[in-house]
Amino acid sequence: MSEVKITQIAETNVSPTMLASHAARMCYTAESPKLGETIDVKKRLFDTGHHSTLEHNYWTFMIEDIPVSSVVFGLHLTAPFYDTDQRSGRFSKMYDNPDLADIKNTLETYYPDAPAKNINQAYNFIERGLNVYADNIQHVTELARDAIRYERPNANDKYVESNAPKFAQEQLRMFVSMIAPTALDWTVDLATICAFYRTAWTPFMRDVMDKITAQIKTAHPDIAYMFDENMRNTKYWSPKFAPCYMGVKKRPEFRLLDYKYDDNLFKDNKSHDTVDTLQFSPEYMDNSLMYVRESIHVDAGATMGQDQRHRSIKRSKPVFTGYFYLPPLLDMAGLKPTADTWMRDFYNMVRNPEIPNGFVTSIAPYGAMVRYDKHADLNALIHEQGKRTCWCAQEAIYHLACDLRRELAEKIGEDAAVLKYLTPPCLSMGKCVEGPRYCGRSVALDKINGYFRDRQI
Repeated sequence: MSEVKITQIAETNVSPTMLASHAARMCYTAESPKLGETIDVKKRLFDTGHHSTLEHNYWTFMIEDIPVSSVVFGLHLTAPFYDTDQRSGRFSKMYDNPDLADIKNTLETYYPDAPAKNINQAYNFIERGLNVYADNIQHVTELARDAIRYERPNANDKYVESNAPKFAQEQLRMFVSMIAPTALDWTVDLATICAFYRTAWTPFMRDVMDKITAQIKTAHPDIAYMFDENMRNTKYWSPKFAPCYMGVKKRPEFRLLDYKYDDNLFKDNKSHDTVDTLQFSPEYMDNSLMYVRESIHVDAGATMGQDQRHRSIKRSKPVFTGYFYLPPLLDMAGLKPTADTWMRDFYNMVRNPEIPNGFVTSIAPYGAMVRYDKHADLNALIHEQGKRTCWCAQEAIYHLACDLRRELAEKIGEDAAVLKYLTPPCLSMGKCVEGPRYCGRSVALDKINGYFRDRQI
């Protein structure tokens, strides 16, 4: 790991100056402009803030060896103006073959001012979490096998054997530090690159943007002025740690804060299409004026990371609460005392005035819980719930989706038209769309109100 690696793998095949000039001239000429006729982009567009003209140029970068924490609390935290595909956590080498010396070197590289004793304290914390994982993975995998056979009666032996290790790893990673390296393809436009270059709020993000803009300036030196070092953010940001109590939660928490819904105005989605057309068809525009606002309390590494994939939903800043999420299999394995002790040690680092919050955030465990609010219009909510009420979704985020549906039904009534769309495709469309990933449930026997039951895996 040591340092984040950036590889450009695609870009718009027209230079930024040429394409921005064409876009600007298209707006202010009676005849369509010719590609190649340029204007002073800096003076007429960049300096004056006409940056929509910069959004026509896209780059795709392969980002490797970036910590999960600097994706969850960095690249994916706030901006909706990107497309990303990230390596699934179950393919991380951090679990079964961790290079702890490299992890330590990474901390030293990105936090050069951190005292050696604090680096060693973080190293020991990371190592202990990985030991919990290694010592329990076999037992938790056996528990996962039993849970599959109980909860998913149609699952065959091949499904059990291929998925039991996956479910065990998914839940045991709560003890793994989010310094764990991941990789992603990240597609961004020029305006977003400029904004991220100026605002980067973790040392990892700053390094990513340094390397990205260096590649762009080499290929397109005429736009180097867009990346002014003097305009950059000089302070690092991280979530607040506001623990009023330290402990363990065995289920994510959901609270409905507010909603706006009118059954007479709601427009039914009749498309039965796996393509999300709700945000594109004028037929459904009025649905976007109705909304749900909620507060959730979830593990940062897995559930929050999954939640961020729905970028059409607005979120508040997350706050660490002091709790650790203990999924069902870990509770069955008797790991609550281990979690209690381990999280106390983590928060001893939080309370240490010598250790910056950003440093602690970078090594936080997957299971450290955060609280934040969400605001979703109904079109965005339907898309999210169709994915998250499915039994192929991770256990914790499935439970959040079910809790939202239950609480909303209490407010608007079980017969409200929108509720039939806050369901997985097997119920709303009458068929499973997951193919080989079929969950193994006996869906045909389920009544809609009996579907949303608790799960262990």
